[in-house]
Amino acid sequence: MGTKDTWARGLYSFLSRKHRVIGWDKKENLFDLGAATLARENVELLINLSVMADRAGRNFQADTPCDQVNVGGARHIANILKGSEISWIQMSTREVLGPVYTGSDVVKTKAGLRPSWLVNEEQPYAPSNFYGKSKIMSEFISESHARSAVIRLTTCYTDYDHPAGNWVVSLIRSVVQGKPVNLTRGGEQFRDPLHIDDLGRLMELIHEKKAFGEKYHAGGGKKNLISLKEFVRVAEPKVKIQKVAGGDYGFAFDNRKASKLTGWKPVILVREKIPVIAENIRQKIALPPEMR
Repeated sequence: MGTKDTWARGLYSFLSRKHRVIGWDKKENLFDLGAATLARENVELLINLSVMADRAGRNFQADTPCDQVNVGGARHIANILKGSEISWIQMSTREVLGPVYTGSDVVKTKAGLRPSWLVNEEQPYAPSNFYGKSKIMSEFISESHARSAVIRLTTCYTDYDHPAGNWVVSLIRSVVQGKPVNLTRGGEQFRDPLHIDDLGRLMELIHEKKAFGEKYHAGGGKKNLISLKEFVRVAEPKVKIQKVAGGDYGFAFDNRKASKLTGWKPVILVREKIPVIAENIRQKIALPPEMR
């Protein structure tokens, strides 16, 4: 697994509490990882977090970094796991499904939009970019290993700041710095953020229960449905929101399949974590540049 991405570091930290975890990052090179190394280290579960996210292009482009890492990387893992009893979790994304919700699929509330239904694993593929298409291919490649499972994510977050953080960190960082926040649709769209520790527990359960051969949606669940405007106001009630053009209606996963087959459900509440993240970001901002 890689360890430089913000939530990859969080996952490494969570799994290390109970397991011996080996990080295999850019400097080690995924394509230098071989079956002999896995056997020597007595690896039981391989989690593929390697990714290149090209969202600018719509068409698939062979032999580009996105193809080489997302598709070629999955193919390499399939080859080195061939014939082994090692479990494989292939990480994927909601972007294999493309935009899903329309105005008729959501309900307007005081807190923002809410979905009238959640996206389950029966939702057909409809990627709108190269990245989504490449991740579909990695999903299919992982099927060649009998002890594999796919986890699709919407938004995953940790308690901490990170230069490469996603929208969770970016929005809270702006709020903490006292800046106005630009939100498409004025922040009406909903999300279902999932804490990294909840993701780690799902991975453990898939491995322990041998719940392979499936694609799992992993979102924060109904209790973590939150609009972007609500999200920033939890961080700072007086935040100034500036509405900008564009934006989707939202996205949220149905977790019932993972719950049924593994007993998993998210337990960490994003509304309780937003102040924690904000405080951690404040502390980092307060540090002198040489200590950051």
